[in-house]
Amino acid sequence: MPTPLPGPRPVTRDPAAPAAQEHGSGPAATPAWVHELPVKAGPPWVSMGVRTLDLVQWLVFDEHSDPELALKRRLAAADHDAVFLAADGTEAVGAEVLDMVTEWLARHRPASSPETSNEPFTPTDQTDQTDRSTAQGLHPLEIAAHLVPEDLCVMVARDGRFELVAASVSFPSHWRIADKMGCDLATIHRPVHHYASDLATKVDTFFARLSPERPVIRRNVSVHDHDELFCPEPPEDYDRRTVTPAQLWVRSERQTLVRLPRSGAVLFTIKTQQCPFQALGGAPAVARGLAAKYRALLSELDRLGEAAPVPRWLPDALDALAQDAPL
Repeated sequence: MPTPLPGPRPVTRDPAAPAAQEHGSGPAATPAWVHELPVKAGPPWVSMGVRTLDLVQWLVFDEHSDPELALKRRLAAADHDAVFLAADGTEAVGAEVLDMVTEWLARHRPASSPETSNEPFTPTDQTDQTDRSTAQGLHPLEIAAHLVPEDLCVMVARDGRFELVAASVSFPSHWRIADKMGCDLATIHRPVHHYASDLATKVDTFFARLSPERPVIRRNVSVHDHDELFCPEPPEDYDRRTVTPAQLWVRSERQTLVRLPRSGAVLFTIKTQQCPFQALGGAPAVARGLAAKYRALLSELDRLGEAAPVPRWLPDALDALAQDAPL
């Protein structure tokens, strides 16, 4: 489980999770996003899997958004540098992100726009955002991140490589922003199996060619043995611990990439969504696909002598879910 933050530890899960997502109380509801999970088995073991994004659907507000925004504030109050870091000189690109977020909210979710929100992080209008945020002692990117459920990361091209220069990440999955700040894409993704051989060059090329007119979206999928949203610790070692299906949570990041027109930076947004493992019973095709995906991946990692990222029984359990068989 995640290591406690200094001082009294805030709750780092969604306290408003519906009863259907509480384990041990009958079948869990299957959220719609489950049907978007990437289920293709490798090789290749990693892929970009991007598709064009309609900016009308850029940000996601759902039944978890209010508690997630409250959790962001609690995490920032408990240990600010654990959830927000920015390099010197990034205020202007942060202001560009803030402008984009506030404009999107005004058009598509006016109840959450700065003009109607009561949150103390929010400036009163969109003019001169850099000066306003500086006067409040806040980076503009942090203001933007406290208006939306997504985590926000800014990548800037330096010497032909895109590097992470500012990030508001309250819901990390096995990484810490302090370890990634100033790093290029290849270094950031070094822990990802096969990234260097299968994907690094393709991702670098894609970032260089991304245009403001063609934002994109992708998803990933992982398995956790808890539902803590703030999870910076290393992955669980399932070869060294015993877990049951009732303990597992399926976690997915809905990720978007948007080129900022003024600065040329790339904004990476991350909407974290999760559901109990049993919820996959309502999506048998997804469960079967994930079973094949993880069965192939486990075989490949065994060949390489690397640790299992999921329990070894998971593929069989997924097949059982798909067949509506008891686990």
